[in-house]
Amino acid sequence: MNPEEELKVALDRARQGTGALFIAVQDVLGFLNIFSADVEENFVRRWLQRLETNAISFTTLDTGNSAGPPDFSFGDIGKYYYYIGVLNPQLYTIGFFPKRVGAAKVLYSMGGVVEELRQFTDVLNALKETSRKRYLEQKEKEGELKRVRRKKKYLSQHQIEALKDAFQNEIGPAGDYIFNATIIEKRFNRNLLTKEDAYELIDYLAQEIDSLDRAERFVKTALSIVDEEAI
Repeated sequence: MNPEEELKVALDRARQGTGALFIAVQDVLGFLNIFSADVEENFVRRWLQRLETNAISFTTLDTGNSAGPPDFSFGDIGKYYYYIGVLNPQLYTIGFFPKRVGAAKVLYSMGGVVEELRQFTDVLNALKETSRKRYLEQKEKEGELKRVRRKKKYLSQHQIEALKDAFQNEIGPAGDYIFNATIIEKRFNRNLLTKEDAYELIDYLAQEIDSLDRAERFVKTALSIVDEEAI
């Protein structure tokens, strides 16, 4: 059984063991979306879309606590409970449950699910990268990528410098070199950096930060910089 098959088995086992309607793994930039469900796909995608903003806000939360943000967020929406668990600064899992399962079981069982899924970080990152490349290749094949890029507004030099400063604040003096080297290695155009490019750059840079809480803080700060008005 290859790692991807093992991941699928782990998700199926987690869903069945916890009583979830579905358990999904996503990334903050939207390239990865894997789930195991006991309901129709449209139901899953509708609720994932509704929970996406809450999930990203939580997973990039900076509490100001040196121990880092909480490992999970738990709440209820109407007839359902949801559980959001952080796998790493870029990846999170969402469990969605009918209330008959009970809050205590959700909290107890999902802690174990998060720990198990963290063992698949390398597989998930590889799948995310494959999905990103497939997306870009499809856009290029359709002849849309260049047209979209011409219409996009670019980040200002002030925003780019602010991104570098935010990265350097978390990684130290070497941040300047790593930031510039990443732009060159990944072939970004520093003078024509779109929001989409910046999201990818943030993803690469966050992987260079060893500390989980520092990486999460960087992602939150960087996203706020990118979402400023571009020129």
